[in-house]
Amino acid sequence: MSVSRPHPWSDGPRSRPVVLGVDHDQNPVVVRAAARISAAMRTGLVCVWVDGSRTIVSDEPGALITTPLDPDETDEAVVAAERAMIERLSPLLVDAGVSWQLRYVVGEVVHGLAAVAEEVDACVIAVGTRRPGISGWMNELIGGSVAGRLAHSQLRPVLVVPQRRPGDGPEGGA
Repeated sequence: MSVSRPHPWSDGPRSRPVVLGVDHDQNPVVVRAAARISAAMRTGLVCVWVDGSRTIVSDEPGALITTPLDPDETDEAVVAAERAMIERLSPLLVDAGVSWQLRYVVGEVVHGLAAVAEEVDACVIAVGTRRPGISGWMNELIGGSVAGRLAHSQLRPVLVVPQRRPGDGPEGGA
């Protein structure tokens, strides 16, 4: 079993933050856009990674105890993945002018984002568009659009950030 605790805010907590759905290969364009919006709104950014490969054993105050669904996965893998996520996000947000934190949640993406948004009283939930190509299309076909499902199930606004625009390079020109 693995224990995950909320990561600290980079510069103190903020009220009514922007909640951003992130994953292990998050497009930097989406992170930077959410950070710009957070800065313009003078609030913080809560980056939420929803891990569908684990299940909750116990949800204690201040700690989430999980176990992998795959018996071959080790608990060290989630610790390393969280560390890698912070290492990936930190350079993108260091000069953004917003306080931010990473939240690790287990379960289905829409429910995980909605739960954190409710917990922190988010002003908006931000997600990226689906990834280009056949894999992005297949994920949306099988699971549906995260943005669409959020928009239909939330009372708070949902912001959909384009992964990149036609003609942009891999970084989306940002």
